[in-house]
Order: sequence, then C-alpha cells, then structure tokens
Amino acid sequence: MPLNKFYFHTGVNAYKTPNFPFDYHKKVGNVIGVTGELLIPFECEAPENATLMFLTDYDNMSESRLPNVRVYRVYNTTLVSKYAYFMLNNTDEKS
Repeated sequence: MPLNKFYFHTGVNAYKTPNFPFDYHKKVGNVIGVTGELLIPFECEAPENATLMFLTDYDNMSESRLPNVRVYRVYNTTLVSKYAYFMLNNTDEKS
C-alpha cells in the first residue's frame, strides 16, 4: 500500500507564540496553517480519508482492538511517535 501524507495538528499557534522559530520549522518541513497553527506532516499507509485519532510509541493499546480502528507505522516526519491510530470510514479498505 502506498504512503499517504497526513498532518498532526499541534494546537500551537505560531503567530501567538513569542520567539517562535519559524526558520527551523520551515527547514524541517513543518507547516504553518492558515490560522497560524503548527502542523507536522507525516506519512503512513492509512487510507487518505481515514481520521487520525492520536500518535504514540505503542502499537498495541486497547484502542487497536476497536472496530474500524487501525494502527499504522509513521514515516518521514519530525514527530517522535512511532505509530498513528486511525478511525477508518465505512468506505475505507480494512487493512
């Protein structure tokens, strides 16, 4: 399955944070959203229209056993988390 790009919404508003390191975040590929929120891109094999629930270092949390929840390894990111938990929509492929 190909890798799809997703964005982790940090909740940090770059425009309202004193001394925010804009140059660093641009250099490492992070994005400032239209509202000023810092977005950190990552890639994984989740379907494009799946909904990100959370990121963690563990692939066996209790949520992984819920229907329509899948866990994917995270790639190509500055995030330190190793796994992303996604809620799949009814139209998503069950991976």
